[in-house]
Amino acid sequence: MRKTIAIETVKKSIRRKPMPKSLRKGFIASGWEGHLTGVYLRAAELFAEHADASPALHTHLEQLLPCIAFYETVKRITGSQEEAIAFFDKWAFIEIEKLMPMVRGVMKLGLYRLMPTACGWMLDRMFGEKAGFAYRAVPGGRKFSVDMIRCPYVEICRKYGCPEMAQFACRADDITYGNLHPRLNWARTQTLGTGGECCDFRLHLKED
Repeated sequence: MRKTIAIETVKKSIRRKPMPKSLRKGFIASGWEGHLTGVYLRAAELFAEHADASPALHTHLEQLLPCIAFYETVKRITGSQEEAIAFFDKWAFIEIEKLMPMVRGVMKLGLYRLMPTACGWMLDRMFGEKAGFAYRAVPGGRKFSVDMIRCPYVEICRKYGCPEMAQFACRADDITYGNLHPRLNWARTQTLGTGGECCDFRLHLKED
């Protein structure tokens, strides 16, 4: 018997994660508040389908699955994939961008120096096999240098017929890691979510 996910649980998840929270605000601002119930119901269905996901993967699903529910609903409202993408362009990163000044303030205290090492520490804990990712080390690469060769964001978006939506997870990385500190270099030339052969993650201190 498939597990049932309570709507209130879904609402709390959406209000906690930055991208779904931003999209909810976009629905209200666009006059689509009446469609939110449908979004919550669809997100609950998606969570139920992934009820057996590992805790590591579930952390990512809390952001991704509501986004899929929002995206499907916008496409249904507008009848257009292009308009759904435009809606995400406008609204998906509002909360992330709001948080970045505080994050940059913390980095100015000197913590930016630890970020390449911290990314390596987080890799297996948050982006390892248990979360559905796979990566390869870059021989001779500077900290932090890995190629991500499997991504659950890409696979799950493809599963639900919206592969084009995976790009927004990639762009969220660019907004965060790409704007941490002037002395940190975020260099990524391709992503799986935009049709690349891998996500070539590079984050290192700039040389003096």
